[in-house]
Amino acid sequence: MLVDLKSIEEEGEQFQFTQSSEEMEGAFGDLIGSNDFKADIEIKPLGNTYQIHGTVESHYPELCSQCGHDIDVPLKNRINEIVVVEKQRPRNTQVSQSQQEFKDSGPAVTYINDHTLNLREFLHEMMAAGIKPYPQCEDTGLCESRQYKAPYVKKPVEKTGHPGFASLKNFKVSKH
Repeated sequence: MLVDLKSIEEEGEQFQFTQSSEEMEGAFGDLIGSNDFKADIEIKPLGNTYQIHGTVESHYPELCSQCGHDIDVPLKNRINEIVVVEKQRPRNTQVSQSQQEFKDSGPAVTYINDHTLNLREFLHEMMAAGIKPYPQCEDTGLCESRQYKAPYVKKPVEKTGHPGFASLKNFKVSKH
């Protein structure tokens, strides 16, 4: 779904999408499978930039990083983004974009080349940013009970010297 940012009124425009929205049909299948999703977005012009804020919510199938069982991980990602429209920069210029996670500290910045925003692709990236790298079961007690615990057997400790001296073990010294 392409949005012409120039056509957005000064008070902003609201967008709401669910799994039944035609514009987003099949957009997030690679991330959430066939699970339901909800996206609430507001786009507001701020001079020559645009502020996009809202939320995307869903669940996605994953394996628990602790016990290895299938789990359904909740996804709730807050969007707070400033979109800057500017011509393409020459290759020798640098733009610093921090990818650190600052919980609720401020907006991130995205640069685009024209006033057309692909909202479907934008929401896909925002949803992907909310996926946890190491998901875990919500019930830690159940997760711990699922984990294999090998019986602890204490191995006898053999006294061995340095391996470099092993060749001297059978060495005999004779006196003159």
